[in-house]
Amino acid sequence: MQMVCSLLALLGLTATLAVSNSTQPSANHVVARYVDVGDRGHSKILAADSTGNLFVVSTIIKPWGRPQIHVSKTDPAGNVLESFDFGGSGLYLADTVSGASADAQGNLVIVGTAYSADFPLVRPVLAVPQNQGAFVVKIDSQLQHILFSTVLGGGATGVLDSALSTGVGLAFDRSGNIYVSGTTNATDFPVTKDAFQTEPPQPDFSGTPTYAFVSEISADGTRLIFSTYFGASGTVCSAGPHGPICRAAYTGLSAMTLDPTGAVVIAGNTDANLPVTAGAFMPQCRMCAEGGTTGYLAKLTADGSKLAWATYVTPFTDSYLDSLTGVSISTMAVAGDGGVIVGGIAPNGLAVTPGALQPDIPGPGGGGFVAKLDSSGQRLVFATYLGYVTDGLVSAVKSITVDAQGTIWVTGGSDPTKLPLAAGTAALGPLYTVGLSSDGTSLISATTAPLGAAGMAIVATEQGAIVTLGEAGSLLIASPGQGPSIVGMANSGASQVSGVVAPLELISFYGVGVGPANPLGAHVITEGEISLVSTSLGGVQVFFDGIAAPLLYVGPTQINAIVPEGVYGRESTVVQIVTPGGNIAGLTFLVHLSQPQVFRYPGTKFAMAVNQDGTLNSESHPAAPDSIVSVWATGAGVSAPGAQPDGQIIPSSLGPLLTPQLPVSVLGAANVELGNQDSLEVLYAGDGNGMVQGVTQVNFRLPKRDGFQLQVGPALSEPFHIHMQ
Repeated sequence: MQMVCSLLALLGLTATLAVSNSTQPSANHVVARYVDVGDRGHSKILAADSTGNLFVVSTIIKPWGRPQIHVSKTDPAGNVLESFDFGGSGLYLADTVSGASADAQGNLVIVGTAYSADFPLVRPVLAVPQNQGAFVVKIDSQLQHILFSTVLGGGATGVLDSALSTGVGLAFDRSGNIYVSGTTNATDFPVTKDAFQTEPPQPDFSGTPTYAFVSEISADGTRLIFSTYFGASGTVCSAGPHGPICRAAYTGLSAMTLDPTGAVVIAGNTDANLPVTAGAFMPQCRMCAEGGTTGYLAKLTADGSKLAWATYVTPFTDSYLDSLTGVSISTMAVAGDGGVIVGGIAPNGLAVTPGALQPDIPGPGGGGFVAKLDSSGQRLVFATYLGYVTDGLVSAVKSITVDAQGTIWVTGGSDPTKLPLAAGTAALGPLYTVGLSSDGTSLISATTAPLGAAGMAIVATEQGAIVTLGEAGSLLIASPGQGPSIVGMANSGASQVSGVVAPLELISFYGVGVGPANPLGAHVITEGEISLVSTSLGGVQVFFDGIAAPLLYVGPTQINAIVPEGVYGRESTVVQIVTPGGNIAGLTFLVHLSQPQVFRYPGTKFAMAVNQDGTLNSESHPAAPDSIVSVWATGAGVSAPGAQPDGQIIPSSLGPLLTPQLPVSVLGAANVELGNQDSLEVLYAGDGNGMVQGVTQVNFRLPKRDGFQLQVGPALSEPFHIHMQ
């Protein structure tokens, strides 16, 4: 009985994710919204039009298994207005997206890479159309149809390679013409006569070099105005255990934008002997000569005919110059003064500038960094570390934008304890949105968030809102002002946020100022033989379409609740949260029949499980193959509608325990992430004695190999593991 009580405390009546209990308010009022990307979708790109409407570009999987590019348009508050899907069949590789921007008329232009042989072409710009390569698609402002789509590629390359052109960035000039950029190793990529670099990559024994490219297409998509390569051919060799290891030179492109004069600024990473200009900030790349890579910046004239300047970006101290790993640039923005701001990952030895926000890397390996060069590419204005890369789940500095006041906004990922946050800032997860002063020396605003809630892209709208995109279709919309903030909602057993709930699912809201300073556990009310969890706790209430939800935990940064059974059968539900510091209204979530997740120990993939002999499963008490283990989950949906009131604690005297309406399976394999799964023997799936309604106990027989997923109806949980002998 003590074992079950311990699990009950972990599963239902305390916080399921350890977060900071700080009452420190964020500098902005933040509210999370979600667009629908399905169970296997991933949001990638964020854009805003001149009225503050938002566009989210995602990759999704259709119910019949076909990958598609999915575009959602929302109003400034994050309410979805329209959606549009496009792309090829993706039989072998799915088409990918890398950039998007709205033009002056509100039409959306998307750039990416088409791998599908049947990628849709509408009035393509090239005389000989291609279906595979860097694509540009323009969709009307109402997301009704494609205005034009074209692919820039080229099929010829060296004998050791297959040609591939990938689209990465785009921008508009004042006439609405479209600049698109990316990388290619095609020797016949379409370049124009007077472009800066018309000489193609030169193949040799090591393969065909990869170049960056920049092209300009007319606003109506009918004409290629200019197109140029940017790179250098050659072979790069580094020392290997049995002699030199050689490869073709590489110049990749990470980002592109226009500066205030209309010139084209590009950023990326390279190991090539680039055409660096006189007076450049970093004219040489010693690590490149020895087989390493580093970042670069370059500026082309608006017509693509000349190189204004180019420089390597290797701001290291002398003690680290013999490293083969330079900075890796992942994002770039141009400030109002024309200075170029870059971000990404830097190893130890970054030459930070005096007064830097974070002067030292907060651990071994790579740290996030932000740096600014002047508009001529000759002087380092500032450089600072920003956070620390630890688990590989998120990029360090993923996206940068600059608002009208000159604040530098950054989103990415880091161990939150390694960020230069003010004392008392709530640590809600490994993703962040921060605002840096224009000189990079101070932090103006900071918000952390759980996995899936931020870290992919960030925009500053013309109306002053700062919006951050998370991979789970999450939009964190920040505006000046005080009051409680909600940065994410998740199944209480999940590792990342979601915009979907199921009836009776235990869920967690994460935010700042959402509950009392001193956390409270559930208040259980006894009515005869029935024990119920209260719907009011510490001045907090949560309503789903007006139905009060049982509350399991409330604190300054987290609310745990149970989704009322009353949402059953609805397509969506609107949530209102009442807190002592103010109310949050208008949160909308999709409703699915099931959203299963197995409860795991925080920070691990190991389930809270009980072995057949009654011991807690652990590294010191592993389970034997062919034995039976019990795990607990939530999000299995309803059993018998109306049979039990919301929030009931299931007593042993209740009678026959109820099982979910939907079929329950446990899938097992050596590596469930690869989809190589077998259905295991499930001996019981249903209510757990002594558990709050909404927690499902599952007993199953272990195979010989570890690695599992729970399936309820069509929905799958995240992978979980059991300690096994």
